[in-house]
Amino acid sequence: MSNSLTELGFTKMSRPRVLKLVVLGLLLVSAAEFVVRGPARYLQARSEWNDFSQNYTASKLWLRGKSPSNPKNFVALWKEQTYIGLDVSDIRTHLAPPLGGLVAMAPVAALPWKIAKVIWLSVLLLSFAATVWVFIGRLEESWREKVIFVAACLAFAPFHTGIASGNTSILVVGFCAVAIAAALESHDAIAGILFGFACSLKPQLGAFLVLYYLIQRRWRLFVAALGSTIALNVIAVFYLSVRGTTWLQDYLSNARGFVTSNSIDSFASDNPARFALLNLQVPFFSLTHQVNSANFWAFVVTGVLVSTWTLFVFKTKEKHEFVALAAISTISLLPVYHRFYDAAILVIPLCWCLVELTRSSKPLALCGLFLLSPFFFPGTALLGRLASHDGLHPSLTNSWIWESVVMPHETWALLLLSAILLYAVKETRVCSAKS
Repeated sequence: MSNSLTELGFTKMSRPRVLKLVVLGLLLVSAAEFVVRGPARYLQARSEWNDFSQNYTASKLWLRGKSPSNPKNFVALWKEQTYIGLDVSDIRTHLAPPLGGLVAMAPVAALPWKIAKVIWLSVLLLSFAATVWVFIGRLEESWREKVIFVAACLAFAPFHTGIASGNTSILVVGFCAVAIAAALESHDAIAGILFGFACSLKPQLGAFLVLYYLIQRRWRLFVAALGSTIALNVIAVFYLSVRGTTWLQDYLSNARGFVTSNSIDSFASDNPARFALLNLQVPFFSLTHQVNSANFWAFVVTGVLVSTWTLFVFKTKEKHEFVALAAISTISLLPVYHRFYDAAILVIPLCWCLVELTRSSKPLALCGLFLLSPFFFPGTALLGRLASHDGLHPSLTNSWIWESVVMPHETWALLLLSAILLYAVKETRVCSAKS
């Protein structure tokens, strides 16, 4: 028997080769999934409309000196670029985007839609590549760990969703990743400017990371981040003023409408797709059935998490910054509106978990990877589709556990992951105190 196994090549000496083939096979499968679920879906979409459409149109209106928040302007420009009509009553045409983001998007928005759409996909793919390249440097020299991390990033579903929908979250995560790398090399001015662009596009993602450097008293970085964010917004307002554009009333009206009469992004029962959101208001609404109560408890829980994180980070040496950034990037998804693609920021805790698998925090890293596992496939979307097509019994889909636990399971995973990462920050604080 042993001779026949030897002849077939199944010897102890061949195990590394088999393992290498398995890892490379995993990489190829992940790459194929990434292409199919990301850029292929983006290019093959039947409709011209995606998440990029709103940013493109608003920024192009700004370039032309028109109010980016006027629905009539939006409808007219969209029809000009795509020959597709929208109704001014459509909530998608009532925008109140971060003004600095209009400036950041201007180089792409200056192009015709057909060209801009392709260029934007290239921007998102480059941002994804930059993100992976930055964090792969945190891993050990072992090729196996690096390949597994690349495969994990390729299989990470928020990247797929973000690229397929053309969402700016992928670019924002890329800005944040490169900014973190620049900060590690003490290039604080560059890091701050990159964070400024991230905050201008999606302040709910970038600002929490900047908070870490403020606590660490990296004043140059913080001032550069704050200054560049303010500068982009000032440029946007100044340009509209120079062009004599009346925009503020439209902007404020749309901002109020987003909060009070926006069923598309609501976390309450008036939005059938509310479980696509990640923020804590979703499960808390399922528990309380009250909007105000859901908001209250979401802010209270997040406030406790951020306060605890601040206390731990304040007394932690800067060399342990990666676990602190992993914790706050996870917490940042809990208090306010976030969709699945924003979870691409979880690439930071994903990297930390893989790094710690070979270190003293291995048990915490394994728990972290388990809690990150729901983000390797769009589980909530699949469950929702199954329920809507009568694939599950109504007694289950109408139950308390379905609405409060099963459907918002990604949010609960984020909350538990936040707690685990906070504990890891606490442990590094203890190590810092002993050293």
